[in-house]
Amino acid sequence: MYYLKINLIYFFILYNLIEGNHNNSFFNPIIYKNCKSNFEIISVGITECDKSERCEFKRGKEYSLQIGFKPDKKVDNLKTLVWAHLGDAHGALTRFHVDNEDACIESNITCPLMANKIYWYKQTVLLLQEYPIVDLQVNWLLINPDAEKNDKGLPINRDVCIKFLAKVKE
Repeated sequence: MYYLKINLIYFFILYNLIEGNHNNSFFNPIIYKNCKSNFEIISVGITECDKSERCEFKRGKEYSLQIGFKPDKKVDNLKTLVWAHLGDAHGALTRFHVDNEDACIESNITCPLMANKIYWYKQTVLLLQEYPIVDLQVNWLLINPDAEKNDKGLPINRDVCIKFLAKVKE
């Protein structure tokens, strides 16, 4: 029985390395909501975020987000969009800058993506010192770059869309 437990531990470590945790960062599962994704969301995790209701991020520090998802169709390209509601879900909506908006480059996935296969998208973000100390709701989207947008500039169809609560602190 002891050997079985050890083998299972090694299996999970190897699985994480093979499935996208190549930099040995461990992603903690977070509480999130699916915001009308077209694709199935498998899991969402962030480095250095505990399982609380709200992830706390320190200014001047880097954090990585990982989203496991399964497309229901072939995907030729994806774009990353990040929006934040300042304060709460009804607060001012602002666009959040990410250095790499092309989700198919340096994000642990390579397009084209095939239908019914699980992918592990990963993005690292530096929280700049000039960001305000504030509670917020983060909306993280992966979309077709040519997707139709509404009057606020948000895509109508969202291949992947998750939202979670966060706090920027000193």
